[in-house]
Amino acid sequence: METKSWREYWGSKTWQQRVATAVATVLAVFQIYTALFGAFDALIQRGIHLGLGLMLLFLIRPGLLRRRGAPGPSWLDWLIVVFAAVATGYLVANYDWVMEERFPFITKLAWYEKALGIGTIIVVLEATRRMFNKGLFFVVLGFLLYPFLGPYLMGPFHTSPITWIDLVDFNYLSLGGIFGIPLGVSATEIALFVIFGAVLLHSGGALLFSNLATALTGSLTGGPAKVAVVASALLGTITGSGAANVATTGVVTIPMMKRAGYRAEFAGAVEAVASTGGQLMPPVMGAAAFVMSAFSGIPYSTIIYYALFPAILYFLSIFTTVDLEARRLRLAGLATEATPLQTLRDYGHMLIPLGLLIYMLVSGYTPSMAGAVGVVSALVICQLRTTTRLNLAGVLAALEDGCKGMLIVTISTAAAGIIVGSVDITGLGNRLGTAFVSLAGGHLLVGLFMAMIIALVLGAGMPTTPAYIVQVATVIPALITLGLPPHVAHLFAFYFSCLSLISPPVAAAAFTAAAIAGSDGWKTGWLATRIGLVAFVVPFMFAYEQSLLMEGPVGTMILDMSTACLGAGAFALAGVGFLFRPLQWFERVLAFIAGVLLIAPSKYYSLAGLAVLAALLGAQYHSRLQAKKIAQT
Repeated sequence: METKSWREYWGSKTWQQRVATAVATVLAVFQIYTALFGAFDALIQRGIHLGLGLMLLFLIRPGLLRRRGAPGPSWLDWLIVVFAAVATGYLVANYDWVMEERFPFITKLAWYEKALGIGTIIVVLEATRRMFNKGLFFVVLGFLLYPFLGPYLMGPFHTSPITWIDLVDFNYLSLGGIFGIPLGVSATEIALFVIFGAVLLHSGGALLFSNLATALTGSLTGGPAKVAVVASALLGTITGSGAANVATTGVVTIPMMKRAGYRAEFAGAVEAVASTGGQLMPPVMGAAAFVMSAFSGIPYSTIIYYALFPAILYFLSIFTTVDLEARRLRLAGLATEATPLQTLRDYGHMLIPLGLLIYMLVSGYTPSMAGAVGVVSALVICQLRTTTRLNLAGVLAALEDGCKGMLIVTISTAAAGIIVGSVDITGLGNRLGTAFVSLAGGHLLVGLFMAMIIALVLGAGMPTTPAYIVQVATVIPALITLGLPPHVAHLFAFYFSCLSLISPPVAAAAFTAAAIAGSDGWKTGWLATRIGLVAFVVPFMFAYEQSLLMEGPVGTMILDMSTACLGAGAFALAGVGFLFRPLQWFERVLAFIAGVLLIAPSKYYSLAGLAVLAALLGAQYHSRLQAKKIAQT
C-alpha cells in the first residue's frame, strides 16, 4: 500500500494543521489507552473526550470572523479552542469538588462556573451548527429554551418554572445534560470503533472489500450494482455509517453502474440504500446501537444478534432488486481482473482484526475492550505484507482520520445530551409518553405507526443518534407501555431513525449519492425508499413476533426466516416491476401484498403469501412460454 513518507506527510501541512494532527493523535491515544487499561471516572473521561473533540473541530472547520483567503482558523476559532480546553480542564482538575463535595442545584455556583457553563453550552451549539445541518441546531436550541417557555404552554408541554442557573448546573456540572449517557457512550465505546474502521481502511480494508465484491459478483448479470451492494455490506461491518459508506464506495461504484447502463437515479439510489445498511449490519452497526445498549441495558453482543437477520433480509432485497433491474435492461457483467484468491493473498490477513473484534464482542468482552484490541491488532497485522504496511505517517493519518470521523458522534451525542437534559429536568418525557399512549388509544399498531412517523420526522432534522435518543426519552417508554418488549421497542425506533437517511424530504445518504451520480436528489431519494421498502415493513413484523430477531423455537424461526427471504424477493419484484416480462400495475400490487404476507411471522399469512407469489410466478412463466412460441413461429 502506497503511503507518504514522514517528510511528505508532515511537510505538506501548515502549522495550524500540525496542531490539529497533534490534538487528533492525543485524542486517539487517550481513547486506546483508557480502553485497554481502564477508563477514568465518568466526568473525567467524558470531559477529556469532549474537550479534545471540540478543539479538533474548531481547528479543522474554521468559520467565524475568518478573513477571506486566510489559511486556518480565525482568532475567534483559536479563542474557542482555548476556552474548550479551559472549560473541560476545570471539570477534570476539580473533579472531587464537582462530583462529591458540592450539592447539585443547592450549592451556589461561582461566577466563573456560571461563565464556563454558559460558554460550554454556546460552544456545543456552535459545534453542532458547524458539524451538521441547521435542523439539529434549531432542535437543540428549541429544547434548550423549552424549560423557560414551558410554564406558558398548555397540556403535556406545561412545566414548572426552572431557572437558568439550574439549567447551567445540570448541563455543565453533572452527569446529566451535555456530559450524560450519550456522550459517555461516545467517550468509551464508539470512538474505538471509528478509529478501528479508519485504521482498517487505511491499511487496505476498502480494497479488500471492494476487490472481493468485484471478484465474487462483478461478472454476474448487472455486476456493477451487485458490487456496490456487496461492498457496502462488507464495508458497513466496520464503518457503521451511511455517509462514510457513500463517500468511500460510492465514488467508485456509482460511476461504474452508470457506465454499465444503469440510469443515474438508480445508481445513486442503490448506493444510498446499500450504504444506509451499514448502520443496520453487525458487528459495528451505527453509533446509535451503542447508545441503545447503554440506555436499554441490553448487552451489545445481544443487540447485534437480534439485528443480524433483519440486516441480511435488507441486503437480500437490494441484491434481488439490482438483479431484476439488470435483467430488465439486459445488462452484462464486468470483466474482473483480480480473483478472490489474489485478493485474499494480498489483503486477506486484514480480516484477522475484524474476526478478532467479532469474537471478543460475542464472547462477552466490553465493546471498548473489543474495539481497542481491534485497533491494536490492525496496526500490528497490517505490517505483515507490503500491500497493507503503514509507516509512521500512515499510522498518524489513520488515527487522525479516525478522530475526525469520531467528531460526528462526539458532537451529536453532546448535543443530544442537551435535549435529554431538558426532557429530564422538566419531566417532559413522562408527560409525552402518557399523551402518546392516550392518542394511540391503547392499540399497538396505531402506536407503531405513530412511532414510525416521529422517528422519520426526527431523522429528517438530525443524525441517527440524537434522533434515536429523543425517542428513548419519549416514544420508547410509551411503546413498552403498549406491550412491546423493551429490546423490540428500542430496535423499532432505531430502524426508523436509520431509514430517515434514505427517506425524503432530507434523505441525507440519498442526496449525497445523488451528488456523486449527478442525478436529481428528490427522485433518487424516492427511488431509494422504494428499493429499501422491506426495511419499512420488517420492524412491524418483529414487533408482533420475534422469530425474525432469532428468538423462539428453532422450527418456527427457520420457517419464518425462510418465508421472509421469499418476501424480500417479492418486494424486489414489486419495486422493479419485471421478472420475465414487465408486470402490470395490479401485479405489482399483488407482489407487494405477497411480500407483506410472507414476511409476517404467521404460517397462515405465509401460506397465503406463497399462493399469491406462486400465481404471479406462474403467470410470468406462462407469458415467457407464449413469447417463445410466437418467436419460433
